[in-house]
Amino acid sequence: MPKPSIFSNNYDKQMKKRRRIIIMIIVAIVIVLGIIVSGAFKKLSSRNKSSNKENINKNVETNESKKVDDTKKVIPNKEQNNNKNYTVKLSNGTEIKLLYNIVNNEKEYIKVEPKDIKYTISPSKKYICLVEKETQKMILFDTNGNQKDITKNEYVSSSGQSFIKDNILKSNSNYIWCENPIFLNDDNIIYVSQLPWFNKADIKYVWKYTISSNNHVNNFDSVGEILGKDIQYGNLTQDGLKITVDGVEKNLTIPK
Repeated sequence: MPKPSIFSNNYDKQMKKRRRIIIMIIVAIVIVLGIIVSGAFKKLSSRNKSSNKENINKNVETNESKKVDDTKKVIPNKEQNNNKNYTVKLSNGTEIKLLYNIVNNEKEYIKVEPKDIKYTISPSKKYICLVEKETQKMILFDTNGNQKDITKNEYVSSSGQSFIKDNILKSNSNYIWCENPIFLNDDNIIYVSQLPWFNKADIKYVWKYTISSNNHVNNFDSVGEILGKDIQYGNLTQDGLKITVDGVEKNLTIPK
């Protein structure tokens, strides 16, 4: 734009017009530059946000992957997987559970529930024996949960007189026909009874039941009869069962 001559009659007006045009051009340039710079910042900000989102997504994926890996590394509880049970009902109506594990494809008994049931498990863990509280029946369970009544239901005296368990318990509910069974080995079970006497309330005897022969005896080759007021079982070893009778320790050997 040519500069007006100072000798022109409209010099002042032309100068004012010229200044307005220059100012408008400068303002327009500033606006354009502002728009350009603003657009550049928006693009940069958008790129940063996109990058952050990608990083966040990667972190989330990494964390989820770690969670999946951690889940795969959880070791299953072998007891929970292997622990099984038989639910059986006793003759007195009590329902119990025989818990066992599978070890080398073989069943091994571990315990009986509920906890107030008194029982014994054989050394091989293949059998369980218990005595019902009310009936005093001695029950043997095999590895498949089958139960067998192994009680000596009748006692015959040396004179030939017969005494039936149920009749004796009806006439004397405090009489101990059998209690506290314990395995001597897989074929022999030791228990306590007031047999063969019915008029000696404070004397108890140690008896043995042999599974293979289905036979009950109370006279042992090594020690004869074991009797007393207080009979306590000790440790079961390879040599036999330690039994303390009225404070005196005896050793009941395991039959060969």
